[in-house]
Amino acid sequence: MIESHAMLTIWRRHTAECPHRDKGRECLKCDCPLWADGYVNGQRTLRQSLKTRDMARARKRAVLLESPDGPVYKPIGDAIAAYLVNCQHLNANTQRKYRNRLQKQLQPFCESKGIDAVSELSMEALDEFRAGRKLAPTTSARELETLRQFLAFCEARRWISDNPAKRIKTPKNIKPEPVVPYTAAEVDKMLEAAALIGKTEYERLRARAMVLLLRHTALRISDVALLERARIEGGMILLHTHKTGATIRLPIPNELQAALAAVPVPRGADPKASMHFFTSGAASVRTAISVAERCLRAVFKKSGVADAHAHRFRHTMATEILTNGGTMRDVADVLGISESIAAKHYAKWDQGRQDRIASLMQSIQLGTKRARKLKVVAMR
Repeated sequence: MIESHAMLTIWRRHTAECPHRDKGRECLKCDCPLWADGYVNGQRTLRQSLKTRDMARARKRAVLLESPDGPVYKPIGDAIAAYLVNCQHLNANTQRKYRNRLQKQLQPFCESKGIDAVSELSMEALDEFRAGRKLAPTTSARELETLRQFLAFCEARRWISDNPAKRIKTPKNIKPEPVVPYTAAEVDKMLEAAALIGKTEYERLRARAMVLLLRHTALRISDVALLERARIEGGMILLHTHKTGATIRLPIPNELQAALAAVPVPRGADPKASMHFFTSGAASVRTAISVAERCLRAVFKKSGVADAHAHRFRHTMATEILTNGGTMRDVADVLGISESIAAKHYAKWDQGRQDRIASLMQSIQLGTKRARKLKVVAMR
């Protein structure tokens, strides 16, 4: 039996099979569960399981029990599980990212370092964890934000005295990799590749329709995978604006209308009641998106277009809107985002916009010269 520096006594609660059972709870040589008793003026005020068989962990938990004004003991695994339950209102992709960063990365790291409770997480431990991840600066900044949110959740519940992730500075001047819009020739290569992938006509027709959807609507891959037939009507596609919650309709070319009309009913769907173009509706949202991503990866690989991915179509659309005289608000409405996000991610300077601005300035300068000539003539 061990007495801690305050008033707790740590002892083992021997099981029926323990060979040291007859020696009493003072015998600590076995691997039986550890408990703690607390005494004040000779009277027991606490008897609690420390929920471990390891003496080092038991001492850590006893220290927390002896500090009523300090953080409440909470195992790192239990804290992460509680946080993930609290995030169930978020979309599936966000929840998956949190599970990966916390449950699949942070928790195993803590276990390997002997960090048992949330209160044991320090800036040094977080620095070591992040250094071992070897992530790109942008991804590392996003993961740091997840750590801050998780530890703020723990701090609010008194599982940790403060949030060490708040004191870690986010990398400054992170410049994302430049995204180059697709050219017409690259899109043609993708359409040619769509006719060559897969084993059946079903896969090829589906791939062609997906590529044309991305090209002419700049939808996110998730919206493409879950596109409902009701959103296409009278040569128009219904889009939802992010900022106002309103809806707008955009015309779609005949080529895309024909491609969507040619897409067979998804496998497993009722031909008379099928609501979607590319999924039967029976699978989960994540599965439907994964199927679409796998289809497009095959197209991009077959096409030979360098660095091809679905999100580049959004940059392509934004660039074309701005090149043709559209505003950042127009980009935001078409892409379904706010103006600030549009300006942050899609205000890329390109040669087309440069040529348009040069032409505009030349017109202004020409008009100024004409005005001066008229003024001189008038003065004579």
